[in-house]
Amino acid sequence: MSKPLADIVDRSTTDDDALRRDLVLACRILAGEGQADNIYGHVSARLPGAGMFWMKGSGVGLDEVRDEHLVRLEIGGRVIDGWPRRHEEWPIHAEVLRARPDVNAVVHTHPKFSIAFAARGLELRPVSHEGSYFWPPGVPVFAEFTDLVRTSAQGDRVARALGHARAVFLQSHGVVVVGPTIAEACCAAVMLERAAEIQLIAQPSRDAPIQHTSEDEALRKKAIWYQGAIRAAFDYLARKHGHSAD
Repeated sequence: MSKPLADIVDRSTTDDDALRRDLVLACRILAGEGQADNIYGHVSARLPGAGMFWMKGSGVGLDEVRDEHLVRLEIGGRVIDGWPRRHEEWPIHAEVLRARPDVNAVVHTHPKFSIAFAARGLELRPVSHEGSYFWPPGVPVFAEFTDLVRTSAQGDRVARALGHARAVFLQSHGVVVVGPTIAEACCAAVMLERAAEIQLIAQPSRDAPIQHTSEDEALRKKAIWYQGAIRAAFDYLARKHGHSAD
């Protein structure tokens, strides 16, 4: 049974503590939505104006994350404080945050439908409301390598593949999903997995015909996901999995 948020984070009124609360919540939500993979997968959040970011630490599952499991890193990867062990793939977060000043949160998980979707070689289309969220420009696929992203140079290649999109599929690996807030990156990761699942059902092969929303209609659909709606969805997902940000 999920624990109340009060049991997994320290409460405070500072901006930094609010950010960490959302970071813990995002990890718990992603686990509840089926994106946990043993002790792998991580979420990060930029510390505004500091050249640093908070990130889930290594050695714990998304479903286990508490405030004490967060690690603060310099953009170059040096551990400042918090949990003593960083994930090997910290360069994904550092290089995306470096390349995208509009992005303040990064999610990297290994969700099964997204991995299967990229392996089938499909192009994500606005087949569903969730798929419309990513159009335009769609979701690119990074296929240069399928190993862990361990170096800054590799992280930069992932960031370049992401471009200005909201997400990128990592071939035979997982996804990287971004947002201006933790809530938006988390909700986008949930939506991407659902969009991939729906399209896999609707399009069983690359050659199968598929009906989808036009780009203009996709833009109108995407407009329903304004900041307040995203926050409401994030708070709902927290409640759904037994947590509350209140």
